[in-house]
Formats: sequence, structure tokens, C-alpha cells
Amino acid sequence: MPARREGPLHRVFIAVELAPALREAVALVRERMPGTGGALRWVSSENLHFTLRFLGEITPAQVDRARIATREAAGGVTPFTISLAGVGAFPDPSRPRIIWIGVREGQEPLRALADRVEERLRRHRFSKEDRPFAPHLTVARVREPWRTGDLSGIIAALGGVEVGTQPVETVVVMESRLLPGGPMYTPLETVALGEGEREGSS
Repeated sequence: MPARREGPLHRVFIAVELAPALREAVALVRERMPGTGGALRWVSSENLHFTLRFLGEITPAQVDRARIATREAAGGVTPFTISLAGVGAFPDPSRPRIIWIGVREGQEPLRALADRVEERLRRHRFSKEDRPFAPHLTVARVREPWRTGDLSGIIAALGGVEVGTQPVETVVVMESRLLPGGPMYTPLETVALGEGEREGSS
């Protein structure tokens, strides 16, 4: 007999959201990248975030386990501050696929938070993430590589741009719905750092 479905699947990730002031600052950086035309698909301001862990399409029971894991991970973390600076591209500026803004201060606590989320997810029977967490903010994806060309000059000019700072005080379990106009994100649970389930919770 086929396996019994537990209900509709949910596309879920765990993230740190960007503060409103930094969203505005990122928009100003975007204005300093002329000549990219329609070749870049910019992430809408309200959707800017740091993905700590993408879980993909999971069942309602797995969503519940992800929420518990996130509470446990957040419970042992003290709020911290990050600063954003510098523009870069993956895999590199001469053949970009993703445009990002870097994390200058707060890389280590952000990486430690992602590691705690990963460890707690493993305890709750989620598979291991293949790629290590790299602190960066994705701001655009290349829509048409043949139109974008080499962005080395523009990116080099913005390599030291200061974007701003924000406190990191919460982690969000987020659902993503893919719509024709772009993804729509819905918070399933917001957990305050230092106030989740403590070490040793199950």
C-alpha cells in the first residue's frame, strides 16, 4: 500500500529577518547599481532575510518538529548585533548568479546560531545540510546572464559600502509560497533568542 500522507506539504525555512531600517538601506545600495536593467531579479524589501536553514517541502508533523528545534536552538543564544557592508557575487563578479551584501560584524554569532539550529534539527530527525552556512544577504538573482555580463567594476566600486547595523533578537520559522509574482512568506513562529526551550529540553 502507498504511504499515508500526513497532510499538505509546506515549504519551510528558518531565518533571521532584516530590520526595516536595513531594508531601506539595501534599497539605496540597489540604486547605486545602474546599468543592470531587467537582468537582475531583486529580492523585494519585505522578503529580505538570512536563511539559517532551508527545509524544503515538509509535512505538518515535520513543521511541528522544526518549530520545537528552533525554540531549543534559540533558548541558548544571547541576542547580538550584526553590521552589513560590501557587495559581492556568487560564483564571482565576472559571471554572477547571485548578488549579495556581506556581514562585516556578527559573523561568528550568526554562524553559531545557524549551527545550533542545524544541531537541533538533527536531534529531531532532519537530514544533515550538505553546505556549510555562509553569512550573507542575498539581494538579487541573475535573470538573464547573457544580458548581465561582467559586473566586476560595479561590485568592486561597492566592495566597501557601509549598509548599516541591526540587533538580532529573534528567529523565525517561515513558510514560503511560490506565486507568479514572486514568493510570499508567512511566519509560522517567531522565537526570541534566550527565551526558547533551554538546553536539555526534548
